[in-house]
Amino acid sequence: MTAVGGCVMDPVGISATDEPVQGPQMPRDVSAAALAALPRGMSPQFLIKDGADCYGLALEASDPVRGVPLLNDAGQQVCDA
Repeated sequence: MTAVGGCVMDPVGISATDEPVQGPQMPRDVSAAALAALPRGMSPQFLIKDGADCYGLALEASDPVRGVPLLNDAGQQVCDA
């Protein structure tokens, strides 16, 4: 795991081999708050979740996954309670 913009991201869906990478995979239990905070037109498959149950948006298919925190309308990072 690594801290990216205040959000620790797990390397989900990333391959260290030469095989094609499918990209990040959406966390299994995505909250309604996270789905509501997604930018218009962005697929939920870009959602990533850190060890503190806070969401981010995957921006790079890297190892580890890099992204930015998912913010709600109030500018707060979306986290599961």
